[in-house]
Amino acid sequence: MARVSMLDPTSPPLPVDASMAERPDSLNGKVLGLLDNHKMNACNLLDDIEQLLSERYEFAEVVRRFKPDVSRPAPSDTLEELIDQCDVVVTAIGD
Repeated sequence: MARVSMLDPTSPPLPVDASMAERPDSLNGKVLGLLDNHKMNACNLLDDIEQLLSERYEFAEVVRRFKPDVSRPAPSDTLEELIDQCDVVVTAIGD
């Protein structure tokens, strides 16, 4: 008899003490991070977001990173890079 493996694709619930990150007063002079999850059109969406935000704010720098696989979380070194280098990060899922 063949065995069947079942996978649960759901993520665990947020901790009760989870809260939103503090927002900066302004994005001027900040480093913007853009994380592409590797889905179709995510790059285009982030290009548009960067353009729209750049019309309103002057960023010190824009850092772009990409997840290697849409179905997995971003590698910890990629997340650490974004945390270390960026003041704010936007991620996009595309489609």
